[in-house]
Amino acid sequence: MQAAVEAPKRERISALDILRGGAMILVMLYHLLFDLRYIYNIELPRAITPMEPEAEIIHICFLWVLFAVSGVCTRYSKDPVKRGAFLYIVGFLITLVTSYFVPSELIVFGVLSCFGALMAICGLLRPLLDKIPWQPLLIASVLLWIMFKDFHHSSVIHLFITDIAIPAPAIGSYLYPIGITSKGFYSADYFPIIPYIFMFLTGYALHIPVNEHKLPEFFYRMKCPPLEFIGRHSLIFYAIHQPIMLLILEMIL
Repeated sequence: MQAAVEAPKRERISALDILRGGAMILVMLYHLLFDLRYIYNIELPRAITPMEPEAEIIHICFLWVLFAVSGVCTRYSKDPVKRGAFLYIVGFLITLVTSYFVPSELIVFGVLSCFGALMAICGLLRPLLDKIPWQPLLIASVLLWIMFKDFHHSSVIHLFITDIAIPAPAIGSYLYPIGITSKGFYSADYFPIIPYIFMFLTGYALHIPVNEHKLPEFFYRMKCPPLEFIGRHSLIFYAIHQPIMLLILEMIL
C-alpha cells in the first residue's frame, strides 16, 4: 500500500494579483469618469466617456480580466460556495444601503452579488465542471459569451446567422439575477449571471494551463507590489472606492 504524500503548498502566482489589481484601477477610473459625466454633468472627450462605444470597448476588456482572473482563482479555493455566499451577502447589504440613502443610485445585483453567485454556482457544479477538459470548456464559454453578451440589455441572443429576442416579463423583475428584467427595472450597477458567467467560466477553464505553468515563463516572474496589494484586497477597494470618490467630488465640485 502506497503511503499518502502531502500535497505541496501552492505558490501564489503574482501575475493574477497584478492583473486583478490593474483591472481594479481601471474600474475605479471608469466610475470616476461616470460620476463626473452623469452626476456632475461635466463634458468629457467621447473616447473616455462611459456608455459611449469607444469607452465601452475598454470597459469590456477590463471586465474580462476581472471575471476571468476570478474564475482562475476560484478553482484554487477550498470552499468557493462559502466565499461566494459571503460576497453575495455583501452585495445585498450594498443594495439595502443604496435603497435607503441614495435611491437614485440603487444597486440591484451589482458586481459583488454577481461574483458571489458565480463562485457559489461553480463550487456546487465543481464535480461536473472538473470532468470537462479545459479546452472544450474554454471554447464553449467564449462562444456562449458572444451569443449572450447583449442579453441583459436587450434580451437578444446572437445565433451567428440570426438573432432571437426573449420577450420581457410583463410583471415583476424576479428573473433579474439571470439577466431577464421587466420594464421599469433599474440598477446603477447591474451584473447578472448571464452573460458574466461565461467570462468567469473562461477563467475557470484557464486555471489548468495557468496552474501547470504552460504560459510563457515571464508570466510567472511578474512582480509589482502595489498592484499585487490592490489585487489581493480588490473586494475592499471595490466596496469603498465609490463612496470615497463621491465624497471627494462633492467637496471639490
